[in-house]
Amino acid sequence: MNRRDLLTCAALAPLARWIGPRPAPAAESAGGSASRPLRRARPSDPEWPSAASWSRLNEQTKGRLIAVRSPLEACRDNPSGAACRDVFRELKNPYSIGDDPALTQTTGYLDAWTSEPSVYAVAARATADIVAAVNFARDNNLRLVVRGGGHSYLGTSSAPDSLMIWTRAMNDITLHDGFVARGCEDPPQPAVTVGAGAIWMHVYNEVTTKGGRYVQGGGCGTVGVAGLVQGGGFGSYSKNYGIAAASLLEAEIVTADGVARIANARNNADLFWALRGGGGGTFGVVARMTLRTHPLPDLFGFANMTVRAASSASFRKLIGAFIDLYAARLHNPHWGEIVNVKPGNVLDIQLSFQGLAKPQADELWQPFIGFVTEARDEFTFVRAPSIRTGPAARRWDLDYIRQRAPQAIQFDDRPGAPADNAFWTANLSEAGHFIHGFESLWLAASLLDGADRERLVDALLAAAQHSTVELHFQKGLAGGSETAIATAKQTATNPAVIDAFALAIIASEGPPAYPALRGHEPDLADARKHAAAIANAVGELRKVAPDGGAYLAESSFFERDWQRAYWGANYPRLLQIKQKYDPAGVFFVRHGVGSHDWSDDGFTRLTTHQ
Repeated sequence: MNRRDLLTCAALAPLARWIGPRPAPAAESAGGSASRPLRRARPSDPEWPSAASWSRLNEQTKGRLIAVRSPLEACRDNPSGAACRDVFRELKNPYSIGDDPALTQTTGYLDAWTSEPSVYAVAARATADIVAAVNFARDNNLRLVVRGGGHSYLGTSSAPDSLMIWTRAMNDITLHDGFVARGCEDPPQPAVTVGAGAIWMHVYNEVTTKGGRYVQGGGCGTVGVAGLVQGGGFGSYSKNYGIAAASLLEAEIVTADGVARIANARNNADLFWALRGGGGGTFGVVARMTLRTHPLPDLFGFANMTVRAASSASFRKLIGAFIDLYAARLHNPHWGEIVNVKPGNVLDIQLSFQGLAKPQADELWQPFIGFVTEARDEFTFVRAPSIRTGPAARRWDLDYIRQRAPQAIQFDDRPGAPADNAFWTANLSEAGHFIHGFESLWLAASLLDGADRERLVDALLAAAQHSTVELHFQKGLAGGSETAIATAKQTATNPAVIDAFALAIIASEGPPAYPALRGHEPDLADARKHAAAIANAVGELRKVAPDGGAYLAESSFFERDWQRAYWGANYPRLLQIKQKYDPAGVFFVRHGVGSHDWSDDGFTRLTTHQ
């Protein structure tokens, strides 16, 4: 039986013999004002639901309850066998990972967490399935996991001994010419409604390739829409169109009391605000979202080049020249994506732009390219400058990309896979990766001014002695459009993003690995070496950005003062909303709003609210 097929009660029968009869637990109210259990149930506990209870949940969800079994079991029996090799080959296919409730897009994080499957998953196809699962988890005091795309560097897409609400199959995409949120009086506007399991590559295909519009989403095409929006969400053109969270017009969400609510600017407005950057899986389970769409520009473009400096002194000149160029010519709504400052005196530029014709982009880069070219003794183009544009409507057109840049894209290699299951080659390393370390830091635009610019250059040089520093310019809104900045202020994301010109990311990863799986363990010596280098590098950047904060979706598992780092001054309001809609903590995400009430694994409650 396919893992996504529906389970029947007969399929659950063997579990009844294994589990044995269990007493039915006392039902709990949704309000949370009564005395609360201090520990969630595990399969080894007498309070764990009986097989008959699970069968009733299966009936309520029309046979959509899955007893989760990991494909890694084949590796435990024979780590070097063909079946295990097949599993690890497919761990480099994000679509294969996404279609298996036992797997996650990250296999683990050094000294932090390892991907472990839930005991059961409800493969939701309708809001009613989510309602049934939430009620069951609440009434039986179970640990819940909410998963759509399965992308989480921090491990929130998995938890052992849990019930998963798996929204992968809720992936409908509907375009609107004139959407008005329920109960609102705004003028009709173009929008797109997506199910909680939809991923960005498919949404871009519908909205842009087929629909001729733009929706602000993420860069990695296999990331889930709902998770990205709830986490804030940045894409190549965020400086112009704003963050993904600001595009949210309306959501349907099932809260801890099992009620499906509409949240928009008029209805449940506090919950609506929290969903715009307050973190996924915290305030409830999103069933669908409606996002604003925008007119397409005529062109999207790319500027790529790689330069190596002959010495540390020359490298300082190079970094200084680039920062000067950025501050004077690129710090505006047109530009986004990444520049890497790398060990070995290498500057790698991979930027995207919109709203500019090629001659305009060429003119902007001419001084920098001339500076590098004229100093042949100091600088070498390892990769020659390439500035190109293409029709914006073809940005995610798979046939167009396959014909013109086939190396840029990969496809789902499973037999019978849908033709639009594609992902960027640049994201291949993230499929099934094992994280050695990960740090992010907002860099304030004030660092581009006066003497602070020199301090920034020094910090980048010092950090790059240890590890690559990725400067994600689209993940800071300073220099962006008035609309991007104004709409971000209406979201729950850390206000630091408004004043940041970039997000600095320093990270390292290895291939898929599981510590307890013989022959497939991570290289711990290598991982610890990289983790130490990352710590040293971010320490240099913190000298110029000591209170920079971090981006929720891309940050350290060990983030200190995470409430301030992720949400800044918005955290107290988010906590009030959490306590209003989920006072009993039915939904738990480590380092999510309100998680300080719980142990790190989400099973033991440390504090209670009366």
